[in-house]
Amino acid sequence: MSELLVGHVEALFRYPVKSMQGEQLQTAQVGPTGVIGDRAFGVREPEGRVLTAKRTRELLGWSASFGDDADPGDSGPLITTPDGETFRATDDTASAQVSERLGREVIVERAGSSAEVFGELDADTIFAGMPAAEVLEGKPRQLPAGADRYGLATGTFFDSAHLHLLTTGTLDHLGSLIGDDADTNVRRFRPNIFIRTDNDVTGFAEDAWMGHRLRIGAVEIDHIWPTLRCVMTTVAQTDVTRDLRVLKTIVREHNADLGAFATTSVAGMVQVGDPVVLIT
Repeated sequence: MSELLVGHVEALFRYPVKSMQGEQLQTAQVGPTGVIGDRAFGVREPEGRVLTAKRTRELLGWSASFGDDADPGDSGPLITTPDGETFRATDDTASAQVSERLGREVIVERAGSSAEVFGELDADTIFAGMPAAEVLEGKPRQLPAGADRYGLATGTFFDSAHLHLLTTGTLDHLGSLIGDDADTNVRRFRPNIFIRTDNDVTGFAEDAWMGHRLRIGAVEIDHIWPTLRCVMTTVAQTDVTRDLRVLKTIVREHNADLGAFATTSVAGMVQVGDPVVLIT
C-alpha cells in the first residue's frame, strides 16, 4: 500500500434541499450517507415525482441553509425564497408557501418520508436534448448497490451517489477545452468536496482515483466512480451563465463524465485545508 498527496480541500458545500442553492462550509461531518444534512429535504409533487432544477429551473433561485451546524440532526433548514422571505422546511406552512410561489401543488419533505419517490425527467432530457443512447454508447459504469444512473439513489434525494468530489485541475482543464470565455464556476457543478490540486496536475484529475481509496481529513472514501453529467451543468444561476457548451464539451471530450462520486468507508470530520491522500 502506498500513499500520495493529491491536493487539499479548497471548499466544502452542502445542499440541504435538493436543487436549491446550498451553503459553503468550513467544516463538514461526513457519514455513511455523505455530508450530514446534504439533500436532507426535497420538493415533490403529490404523486411522488421529485422536482429538480433540470426542468424546474426556478428552484435555483431559492436557497437553503442549516447555518454553521455540522450535524443539524432533526432540525429543518432555513429556506429563503427568491423575494427574500424565509421559513423552515419543517414549518407546517412550508409546502403551501413553496406551492404558492411555484404555481402548483408540491410537498416539502424530509428524505425517506415517502415509500415511493421518483426522478423528474427522461434520460434524453437529462442530456439537454442529446440522445441518451448516443451519450452513453460504449460507456459502461460500475455502480454500487442502490445507485441509479439517471435517477435517485434508493431512499434518498441524491442523484446516483451520496458524495461528490471535484478538483480545480479538472475545472481548469475543462475551461481550456471550452475556450477563453468559459465559465467553469464550481457552483455550476454542485460538488460536496472541492479539492485544490497541484499546478502540475493536467487533464481530468479524478481519473487517477478510480479503483482506489482517498483519505480526506479524518474521512476515508472508496468505491470511486465517474460523475455522469447532465443538463444541470448548463443552467443559469446567480453569477453563473447559461452555457450549453459545458455539457457538450464534457460529452465530447470525456464520455459525459466530470468529477467523481464516492461512498464513505470511514466517517469523520473534514475541514477546509485538509490534505487529500490517494491510497493505492
